Amino acid sequence: MSSNDLRDQRAIEFLKRQGIQRPEVEEESFPEEMEVVVPELDYPPGFLGELAEMICDSGYKRQKLLSISAASVIISSLVGQRIKSQSGMRANIYCLSVAPTAAGKEHGRRMIDRYLVAAGADSVIAGDEISSDAGVVDQLSNQPQLLFLLDEFGKFLKRTQLSSSSPYLVGILELLMKLYGLSDGTYRSGWTKTDGGRKVIHQPHVTIYGTSTPEQFWPLMNGDLISNGFLNRFWIFENREESPEEQNVLEPVLNQSMVQQLKRLYSLPRVSMGEDATIPMPQVITATEAANEVLRQAQKHWKEESQNPVNKARDLWKRANDMCRKAALLVAISGYQYQLPNVTEEHMQWSVELTNYLCSNASQRASGEMGETRHEQRINKIYQKISEKPDGISNRDLARATPHLPKGYREQLVLQLLETGLIEESMILGGKRASRGYIAKCH
Repeated sequence: MSSNDLRDQRAIEFLKRQGIQRPEVEEESFPEEMEVVVPELDYPPGFLGELAEMICDSGYKRQKLLSISAASVIISSLVGQRIKSQSGMRANIYCLSVAPTAAGKEHGRRMIDRYLVAAGADSVIAGDEISSDAGVVDQLSNQPQLLFLLDEFGKFLKRTQLSSSSPYLVGILELLMKLYGLSDGTYRSGWTKTDGGRKVIHQPHVTIYGTSTPEQFWPLMNGDLISNGFLNRFWIFENREESPEEQNVLEPVLNQSMVQQLKRLYSLPRVSMGEDATIPMPQVITATEAANEVLRQAQKHWKEESQNPVNKARDLWKRANDMCRKAALLVAISGYQYQLPNVTEEHMQWSVELTNYLCSNASQRASGEMGETRHEQRINKIYQKISEKPDGISNRDLARATPHLPKGYREQLVLQLLETGLIEESMILGGKRASRGYIAKCH
C-alpha cells in the first residue's frame, strides 16, 4: 500500500470514528437523521420565554437561539446572590452566542444593556472587555454581582492562550473558572502590597455574555480548553444560518410590563447570613418530585455521553447536570410574583432539552476541530464547509471558503470524501448559471 493510500484510509477511518458514516441507500432516511442531530429548540416556558421572544421579534435579523441566550443572561444578572436550588446550585451562567458576521449578534447585547438599565441594575454591568484577572477581582470587591458583555470572544480567547501574552491576560481564564465554581463559596485573593492585604469576596456572582463568529471561535478548540473544564462551563448557542430572516422593525421600545417584572426580580430580598452583612443567604427554590424524576432520567443519558470513547469532546457533557439545574432555576424564578415558585416538570423538561441541544452541538462542532493530525483536521474542515450548504457548494465557493489550502491538496481532500460516499458531485445553481460543485449526502 502506498503512502497516499495509507493516508486516505486513515482519513476515512478518522471520519468514521467521529460518527460520520457512509449514508444508506434509501434517500428518505437523511432528513430524519439531520433532525436528530440538530433538534428544534422551543422558547422556554413562562416569562423567560416571553422575554426571549420579545428580544427576537425586535431585532432586524431573526435570531431565536441568540435571543434565548440574551434573555437567560438578563435573568441571571438580576437574581444573583438571591436564589439557589436545594442542592446549593446558583444561577450564574456563562453564555456565548455564535453566528456569522452581520447576522444580528449585536442586538442581544444591546437589549441586555437596555433592560438591565431600565430595571435599575446598571451597576452589575462590568463592561465589554476583561483586561486582567486583577481587574476582575477589583471590580468584584466593590460589586459582587458582575456581567461582562464580551464582543469578539474568539479573539479574546486567542489572546489569553498565546504564550507570549501579557502576564495580565494569562490568569484570566483560570480566574473565570474559579469564580464560576465559587458562586456558593468565598474567593480570597493573594496578598498584595499595593492594596495592603488581600481581597475577600463572598459568593461572587459573575455572568458572561460573549459573541463570536464561528470562524473565530471553533478553530480555537483544543483538548486543553475542553478537558480543563473552561468551555464546558459555557452555554454555546450557535446559529449557523448565514442570512437569517430579516425583519422590518422600528427602533426597539422597551416593554414596560416586562421592565416591571425585571424590577420585581431585582428587588428579591438579599438576606445576610448572621452578623456579617457581606455574606448573602439566598432563598431556596425547590423542585417538585416530577421535575426531579425528569432530571434523573436525563442524568443517565449525560453520563453515557460523557464516557463515550468515540467522542473526543465528550468532556463537554460533564457539566450537563449543572447546566440543566441552572436553566431550571432561571425558568422558574423568571415568573416570580411575590412568592417563591417551584421548579415544575415543565421547567425541567425544557431545561433538559436545552442541555441536550447545547451539549450535542458543542461536542459535535468541537470534535470537528480536534483531528489527530493536521491532515485529518483539514479533511474534516472541507466536509464541514460542504455540509453547511444544504443545496451544495460550488468549486469556486469551496476554494474561497478554504483559501489557506493549495488547489491540488484541496482536490485530494475532496476526492477522499467522494470515495467515502459522504459527498457527491453536483451542478450547483448560482446566479444565472449552474457550476460544478459538491453536496453532502448526510450530516
